[in-house]
Amino acid sequence: MIKRKKALTINNLIFLSLLIKIIFAFIFSDSFLDNEWGIILHNFEISGTFGFNVVNNEFSATPKFAEAGEIVLPTVFMPPLYFYYIYLLKILTNNFLNIVYLVIFSQIILSTVSIYIFHKILKNFGQDEVSALFLTAIFALFPINIYASLQISSVTLQLFLTILFFFFLITYSRKQEIKYLFFFSIISGLLILIRGEFLIFYFFTVFYFFVFFKKNLTKLFLSLFITILVISPYLNRNYQQFDTLVLTKSFGYNLLKGNNPSKIIEGNADFINKEFDKQELKIKTDKRYEIKLDNFYKDKAIEYILQDPVAYVKLYFLKIFSFLFIDMKSTYPDYYNIFHIIPKIFLSISSLIGGIMVINKKGFFQYLSIYYFLNILLFSIFFILPRYSLIFLPVQLLLSLEFFRYLKRKLFN
Repeated sequence: MIKRKKALTINNLIFLSLLIKIIFAFIFSDSFLDNEWGIILHNFEISGTFGFNVVNNEFSATPKFAEAGEIVLPTVFMPPLYFYYIYLLKILTNNFLNIVYLVIFSQIILSTVSIYIFHKILKNFGQDEVSALFLTAIFALFPINIYASLQISSVTLQLFLTILFFFFLITYSRKQEIKYLFFFSIISGLLILIRGEFLIFYFFTVFYFFVFFKKNLTKLFLSLFITILVISPYLNRNYQQFDTLVLTKSFGYNLLKGNNPSKIIEGNADFINKEFDKQELKIKTDKRYEIKLDNFYKDKAIEYILQDPVAYVKLYFLKIFSFLFIDMKSTYPDYYNIFHIIPKIFLSISSLIGGIMVINKKGFFQYLSIYYFLNILLFSIFFILPRYSLIFLPVQLLLSLEFFRYLKRKLFN
């Protein structure tokens, strides 16, 4: 009877979250597939090429909806998984449903399932039902989490996969069953296909658990094999298209977007567009166009940084502060809304304290703390967007768990 009441409680929370998202979908959801994903989907259908740059002339290509007969350049700038996700939904429905509404609805479902999985993660750490429900409620009702699921953006899919990544990692660490290692490795491959830099954190994860804890190295190589197998078709595609083994090639663009004379924490794409006329760069619009263009952006970013290294070091630490706490000069709509900023600051403080508390304690929470701080240090090299905090929401909540445990011991001991 008690278990049934607990199930009803978590089910009620999940239903409430689902209901809120459906209601808000009529107000805040995207209505058109007109961003880079819309361009890529259209260009693929009209040309068979996964790309968004369309050739204008020998030295100019523009991201746009291609017309019949125009040359679409293959892209290595965008990770492919979200495109696969959208395209698969479109194929499965055979254009019977509006693709935008279908994607939004599917993301609402993924976001809702994420709540249930996150609750299971908390229960794996022996949390009492009240604490588990409290943290799950924060996750489920966090404003940016609700809003993100209503936008045409890969962040909801990434968050769903991230939670699965931690769930299978925890489950395998405890049960040591091959099936959980198998699922963990597949999810790792998918996360690499949605964010190329996740490859770094995958290697860090397997190093931490298999090498640092001296686990079975045969299983380490099995995980590596499965993960590489998942990403290998896309690696092969890139090798065939660009004559080089590469997952994504956006380092230079992102570095310049976040490190230029405007010194904006959120990055400044307008600076790049205004300062560098692609026609004047004389980069030939062949299949390696995006790679050569990204290398140019990388060189310009390094040039700016070397001209005034002290200023860019200061900017780097401002980005870290913005990631950890608050961007004091954000231009994003409703960023300073109390329903967003107060929960964000509260969670930022508790997770920072929790992360510091466990960083010297060998185990999963130490790994989580290092994982969190490494991400902050890496992303701050480039630029900080509000949606980045959503990706680390489950990590912040788990680290905050340690802080709440400490408070509980102090208050009730």
